[in-house]
Amino acid sequence: MINNHEDFTINKLIILYLLSQVKMSLSLSQITQIILERGYTNYFSLQQYLNELENSAFIITSKQNNTSYFEITDKGIQTLDFFASRIPDFVRKELDQFIENNWRKLRSELDIHAEYTPNKSNEYVVNCTVTENDSTLINLSISVGSKKQAIELCTKWQNNASVLYSEILQLLSN
Repeated sequence: MINNHEDFTINKLIILYLLSQVKMSLSLSQITQIILERGYTNYFSLQQYLNELENSAFIITSKQNNTSYFEITDKGIQTLDFFASRIPDFVRKELDQFIENNWRKLRSELDIHAEYTPNKSNEYVVNCTVTENDSTLINLSISVGSKKQAIELCTKWQNNASVLYSEILQLLSN
């Protein structure tokens, strides 16, 4: 775990490096898993670093389906370009190898979305999408009669979107 005072800056640079190399937004859970599994810092410090990076405009945060996504800004890239040499080589190599081995998985997690919104009293609209390379493959809106049913549909879509998409496409093609 990198945790002396000078290394607080290095941990922030590691986060910037990860976001710059993966070249897409990452969810909080993705960043947490990647950083904590490698022992670079602990959970509470990671949260602090993300807040500080956002407050300094090195990263931006967006919310989608109650999930926070992080992306490096131009200012973050410029800072990283200037200070990247302070990141230990082994850390850069570990992250590069992880991204090379897992970018498809990371990307696919961002391509499937399901959310629900209240429509009328006791009615909800569930919006389910699958996108690939910023192109929408399917966008399905379904009205349901309860919040419980809306949550269940969102969960099923998140867990089975590729199969459901294929089945819908097959049904419509016949």
